[in-house]
Amino acid sequence: MMLQIDDSEIDRIIWEEIQDSPSWGDFVCYQLHAPVGARYHEEASQRINGIGKGGEKTPIRYFRVVERIREQAESGNATALFHMGKIHALGIAVRQDFAAAAAWYRKAIAAGEPRAFSNLGWFYQSGHGVMKNPEVAFALLSRGADGGVISARAAVGMMLLDGEGCAADTAQGIAMLEAAFSQGYLNAGNHLADICFAGKYVPRDAERGHEWLFRVAERGDARTMAMLGHFLVAGTHGKTDIPKGLEMLEEAIGRGFLPAYLWMGSLYKNGNGVTQDLGKARMWYEQGIAAGALECKEALTRLLAESHPGFTRPDEASIH
Repeated sequence: MMLQIDDSEIDRIIWEEIQDSPSWGDFVCYQLHAPVGARYHEEASQRINGIGKGGEKTPIRYFRVVERIREQAESGNATALFHMGKIHALGIAVRQDFAAAAAWYRKAIAAGEPRAFSNLGWFYQSGHGVMKNPEVAFALLSRGADGGVISARAAVGMMLLDGEGCAADTAQGIAMLEAAFSQGYLNAGNHLADICFAGKYVPRDAERGHEWLFRVAERGDARTMAMLGHFLVAGTHGKTDIPKGLEMLEEAIGRGFLPAYLWMGSLYKNGNGVTQDLGKARMWYEQGIAAGALECKEALTRLLAESHPGFTRPDEASIH
């Protein structure tokens, strides 16, 4: 069963309140809140870039958003009850409070909101806001999965593999992960790749692991694209295709996955799968810095220090 979610009213309330806000923080809150089917994602991104990080960081309109959603929640609206849980779980314009989030999720469950089963299940799995209890986590996540929450389906699959809060069942666990992937939860494919590479639950099968990563990358997941690209260049897990690997890393960069700048630079710095080339390493680090990949600053500093004896670390402001 596929879950049909309608967050349109929540989305409307949020945008109605913040659309003309001068605060960078209000639009960051909107992106973090991420109602399903958010209509104003691109506009919020433009506002964030337009205001810039030098603008007001404290949300000034989102407090009214929270109050309006609370009003709907207190009238028994299941979607609003769920979002009150999410607001407190993430600390969106309120103090992060997992116990309060759990209380809202329980009310949402009573109102029939399937996502609340899943989120409260993750709390019981992790111990956030509640006493950790794998059995309760498994039961709640199973209810969420049965209600159509595909990320919960993947979580149940992983729990079945480990026997976490349930009797271990490898075949059923893998079937749950495969179903979650087929329904659009791409990270399930990464889990399946890890299972194949590790050989913990099934016989080790590196070829099958690479196939799963290719399937995830083909669906446009930039992180997996970069990870697989790095594996192919470095020869990780026994498969090497350097041109394809470099191509995938560059595509991931083009899709905005910033850590790939660091990975590219480090491949050339260390000569890992490619001819060592400190000039190319520096180029990738500098491009990463320009794009906002902060880890590249430290990497560039180390590169310069190692390649130029007597190099003095520059002031932070001198690296842009």
